[in-house]
Amino acid sequence: MKRILGAAGFRFVVAAQVVWASACAGGERASERPVVSYTAVERARSDSAAQLEWGYSLDVDSRGNIFVADPTAFSIFSPDGRFLRHVGRPGAGPGEFDYLRTVNLLPGDSVYAFDAGNSRVTVFEPGTWRTAYTLQVGRDQLFAPRMVRPVLGGRAISARIEAAYGDYDGRTPNRRRLAVMRLLNADGSVRRDSVLAFAEREMLILHNPEGVAPNPFGRTTNLAFVGDDRMITQWSDSLKFDIYSVDGRHLKTVRPEFSPPRRSITPGERDSVVAELGDALVPAASVRRAIDEHGATTWPLAQGMVVDDQDRVWLGITGLRGEPTHWTAFDLEGRRVARVDLPANAALRLVRGNTAYTVAKDGDDVPRVVVYELRSSSTLAMNRR
Repeated sequence: MKRILGAAGFRFVVAAQVVWASACAGGERASERPVVSYTAVERARSDSAAQLEWGYSLDVDSRGNIFVADPTAFSIFSPDGRFLRHVGRPGAGPGEFDYLRTVNLLPGDSVYAFDAGNSRVTVFEPGTWRTAYTLQVGRDQLFAPRMVRPVLGGRAISARIEAAYGDYDGRTPNRRRLAVMRLLNADGSVRRDSVLAFAEREMLILHNPEGVAPNPFGRTTNLAFVGDDRMITQWSDSLKFDIYSVDGRHLKTVRPEFSPPRRSITPGERDSVVAELGDALVPAASVRRAIDEHGATTWPLAQGMVVDDQDRVWLGITGLRGEPTHWTAFDLEGRRVARVDLPANAALRLVRGNTAYTVAKDGDDVPRVVVYELRSSSTLAMNRR
């Protein structure tokens, strides 16, 4: 089976930043606290020396240095975006990575890096970048984890398992495949084989040739952690989210009373996907058929989910054509508490205090870390005096 890659180059219009002030149907309840409107002011941008490939996972240490995961290394930037160093290299030996998926900072600034290609966790000593220890995770399982992070104060590990695509998927378009969260002991052994199952990202199922391709219009389950003892899942076509303990106990369902407008998929946007994915091996007609079979007429409602250090759940509400992404924060009761507009090409990775960390493609389609200060309207008013 052919695996189709390369949709990361599919870019959309980057809108100028504006404050999303228009009222949406089903807005705040009368008892709800005021919604804080922030304006995102760019504070730092990573230099090009790092030559990032993905910027899929991001975290910051106690001094504000920024750590970004790439396939075979993680890059470190100063708080002002200056490139400091790479840690790691391609391979399977000590300090080497094959498919680095996540990087997390532990108390004391040790670095916890998970390499899905080698099914291995590596913990680095702070500042020295020497390997403190390594841990094999899931190598004895049928499917290795795609995401791993420490939970419960390091006493356990949460691992996300996704099955590989196969011919069966190609014969049954639109079938929702499930990802499974597994709870491991601190040594990597299985503690609970399945604590939670949820729908994976919808792909485009190709028939000529058989295969799968990234689907810009596909829905997915967004997953985030609240502290190190709770998980949140959210289907990207709904604002509803569910909160679980890391051992899989369902704690509550949250249904925000908020109804933002939906963005319709235009014929031109469909044509752009066909042009991006079609090539000599994959006929345009095959891509178009896959889009038609998927059947979406609107974009997913939410472009992503991030939980900040105040336990606010930020959902990236898809803007109408030409608009930025309207990132909207809810508390764990579902009340809308904050909002900020970010460029449509900026993927929010982390919010700490009044700082938002994003990864955005530049004009050459290269990922750059862009850091924004979130200024409330009252702060902006005072600065103008």
